[in-house]
Amino acid sequence: MDRPYFISYSAVEARPFAEQLCTELETGAPPFRTWFDRRDLRPGDDWDRQVADAITGCAGLLFVMTPDSVDDLSVCKPEWARALKCKKPIIPLLLRKEAELPFRIANRQYVDFTGDFASGLDRLRAHLAWLDSPEGVLHGLKERLADAQRDLRRAADPAEQTRIGGEIEELTRQIEAQKRIVADPEAAARRVEESIRLGLERERQPTHPPPKRAGGRFVNAPPAVAPSYFQNRYVETGLVADFLADDARRLMTVVGRAGVGKTAMVCRTLKALEGGQLPDDRGAMTVDGIVYLSAAGARRLTLTNLMADLAKLLPPDAARPLESIAKDPLISAEARMRSLLEAFPAGRTVVLLDNFEDAINPATEAIRDRELDEALQTLLRTPHHGMKVIITTRIAPRQLALVEPGRQMRLELDHGLESPYAENILRAMDADGTVGLKKAPDALLAEAQKRTLGFPRALEALYAILSADRYTTMAEVLGDARAPLPENVVEVLVGEAFSRLDPLAEKVLQALAVYGRPVTPVAVDYLLQPHLPGIDAAPVMNRLVTMHFARKDAGRYYLHPVDRSYALATIPADAPGATAADEPPPFARSALFRRGADFFSLTRTPREEWRTIDDLAPHLAEFDLRCAAGDHDSAAAVLQEIDFEYLMLWGYYRLVAQMHEQLRGKLNDPWLRQNSCGNLGTAYYWTGRYAKAIESYGEALEAARASGDTWGQSAWTGSLANCYGELGEIRRALELYDEALALARQVGTPLAEAAHINNRGYYLVDLGASREALQCHRQAFELSNQGGDRQGNSIHLANQGARLNDLGETDEALARCRESLAIARKIGYRYSEVVSLTYLGDIHRDRGEWSEAMASYGDALGIADEISNTQFRTLAEWGQAYVHLCTGDLAEAARLAAEARIHEVPRTSHGAWAISGVIALRRGEVNTAREAFVSAVAAADLLLSRNDRNSPALDSRGLALCGLALCEADPAHLAAAGAAYRAARTICRDVGIVARSLRLFDELARADSAGMLGKARPLAAGTY
Repeated sequence: MDRPYFISYSAVEARPFAEQLCTELETGAPPFRTWFDRRDLRPGDDWDRQVADAITGCAGLLFVMTPDSVDDLSVCKPEWARALKCKKPIIPLLLRKEAELPFRIANRQYVDFTGDFASGLDRLRAHLAWLDSPEGVLHGLKERLADAQRDLRRAADPAEQTRIGGEIEELTRQIEAQKRIVADPEAAARRVEESIRLGLERERQPTHPPPKRAGGRFVNAPPAVAPSYFQNRYVETGLVADFLADDARRLMTVVGRAGVGKTAMVCRTLKALEGGQLPDDRGAMTVDGIVYLSAAGARRLTLTNLMADLAKLLPPDAARPLESIAKDPLISAEARMRSLLEAFPAGRTVVLLDNFEDAINPATEAIRDRELDEALQTLLRTPHHGMKVIITTRIAPRQLALVEPGRQMRLELDHGLESPYAENILRAMDADGTVGLKKAPDALLAEAQKRTLGFPRALEALYAILSADRYTTMAEVLGDARAPLPENVVEVLVGEAFSRLDPLAEKVLQALAVYGRPVTPVAVDYLLQPHLPGIDAAPVMNRLVTMHFARKDAGRYYLHPVDRSYALATIPADAPGATAADEPPPFARSALFRRGADFFSLTRTPREEWRTIDDLAPHLAEFDLRCAAGDHDSAAAVLQEIDFEYLMLWGYYRLVAQMHEQLRGKLNDPWLRQNSCGNLGTAYYWTGRYAKAIESYGEALEAARASGDTWGQSAWTGSLANCYGELGEIRRALELYDEALALARQVGTPLAEAAHINNRGYYLVDLGASREALQCHRQAFELSNQGGDRQGNSIHLANQGARLNDLGETDEALARCRESLAIARKIGYRYSEVVSLTYLGDIHRDRGEWSEAMASYGDALGIADEISNTQFRTLAEWGQAYVHLCTGDLAEAARLAAEARIHEVPRTSHGAWAISGVIALRRGEVNTAREAFVSAVAAADLLLSRNDRNSPALDSRGLALCGLALCEADPAHLAAAGAAYRAARTICRDVGIVARSLRLFDELARADSAGMLGKARPLAAGTY
């Protein structure tokens, strides 16, 4: 690190020398940065604080020895004393022969400047360069050992002797390790490389941790384990208990500044609940389960993760559909959350969302993740369920607080622990009494409670300072009792504690800060190896845990958010003139982020073992670190390995969208930019955000045109066509398919041609052109057959079957779908299998073969769940609802329709609402039916405003208006219904489509006790 050397001197005796030294060190070769008070002190700021901070952040202290500077009353004494506390190298520079080194640093070897300045400067340069060498590091450790041994000889207190003895033992261990590095640096480097190699092999092993902890009712580890000494908070704990016991309350927000103990207090309460008891002898309370999530952890705080973790508390049969719904890109956050809450209708299931401030925009105090915001609002608005959520945060979400305030509780935790509980914490941390807190006077500990405000993290930082620096007393740390308390007392004490660390421990903490997630020791070894070739981080990390600098859980180490922020800020953002190719890389933030990303790239499991998102954790961590390093092109390359074939295939469209959004406007490589925009468009498309998808596909298309990529132009034009088709703008979609097809033919890619022709046929149905659509599917089949694309063959045959069914040619339709199914099963193409089964169900349904239809739909549902394809799950559910309607099981029809309707697509929602209205009216639920029919008319009108020849929308409009006539006993709706049916039959008279429309009409007519619909049926049939 390019840190400056602090120049400590007597202004009355050595100012000219110090000025010359500063200039010569910085301008000579090699240059060394310096901190010189006459130049670097800022007017108006506290000078003592500036000096202290400069020593804390320096590479070492250059102590200019003159009679005045070595005097006990010299201003230099506090400077070299602080350097000792901060474990900085002290390099004495003898300027006057009569000056003698102070006793506490008498073992240092000075650089002689009593003679020629240039000669002394050369010796100093050589010494400073040597200090960074393995020999120099060993020398520094030996100096510290000599200091400790000297102090041990003079220590009278047994506790002090024990403490110094422990420091000597640790220094001896470090010295022996450093001696091995000095004696054979190559062997030491090989040892570290071998250790890292073995560690990486362990990291690469696919690990599928058990989803539940003891008892199967508690998911994930708590974000913090409240230590046994964490006491008091009786009132606050009681309020949490009251919240959990109150069935009317749904959400508790625990708000307080960093380090106040929010997480510890809540985790202490929940840990007691795991045993069926409230803490502090408050009695028994049972919970059905607890889920712990933290925004500061490696597992992202998203609705998908929340639903997946809560599903682990359910039996497999109940969890499976919930897991499928969680990833469904077209189901709203509100609908998904309602499905989740329905799975927990009673009892008491608790969710802790810790470090929630990371999910909040500090400028607006709004929740960044729109889905998470909608889910929490749904939690509050849904009256009957057994879910309770506790949020711990530094920033309260403002808008959320306005939603159903009667169902919320807010607990302000901005005050710390009171006496004697704060004092008890200090005594309990010093279990062996070596730090001097266990037997400290009550008055001193009371002052500590006052000066730290009783904040638990501040108390821990106070202990860490005293544990790391035996030269400092608690009275010194606490400072002048008359001075005002700093608002950021936690951050101040954390910084003071950090400044007391030895160089090795400091770098280990900085490495943990770079990763920003729980990691194993091998991750730290890998990150620091270029800077510390003999690194062995494990014992250092364990020591840091003991000293309350770091946390540990399940063999992985991490930092409190306050500590991470401070440690990260101590690393230079970048090294001037450095490049990514530099070896060794500079000790700078961007370079460390890059190397941390490299570590995760090496821990990937083999591709053939990627089965769940947990197997992609290294990719996700690498992506985050590449973005943090500003290397967005590399981040995009990482993402494009997993976004289309894995994350989107598994249903994580929202996650893919969020990750690509981080890359927008930041990519340099044209190909990466084109594909990132395109895949972002695909993620938007599958989440129903068609306008955003069109925008992203448009950017991808422009990038493809700019680079002359005809294949890309064809792909993105076809994707644009899909969006317009789903929006009901069929003519625009068909124009774009024609453009995409022409481009594909230029490139000579039959499979791309087949895809565009097939999609073109799919949307022609909306124009009533079933025969033309059938021809498209046949042409697509021929092209895929030429290209040997058996997957395409299967899909195109299934689509042929669907179109033949529309035309009433059901025997041939069955043959095509069965052939498609046979191919799909032979090649293991599950997607085509579910398509074929769904279409087979439709054909059997339209033939009145109810049992065969239900069997096909049931098989389709099973496969759809396996591959997380909710589009065809929904189509199969609609088919089953249709069958139950026609066979008279209205209750089951209503249940299936309600499940299927949560998956809404603009192009088909009119039909979903219409059939829901028919079912409701047949059950006598007139108001529900009316609402459904109104929604059906609105959805149909939206599509007809874009394409007035949309025959399916016209059929749904006619049916819904007939339904409204029955609901309101008002024949005025029938004229508009007749006009819609007449227009639909003018466009399309295909036998299968008309028969399907008539069957729904006849099911509606069963509710027509007054015979109002008699004249409408011929219009629906086209026999007028």
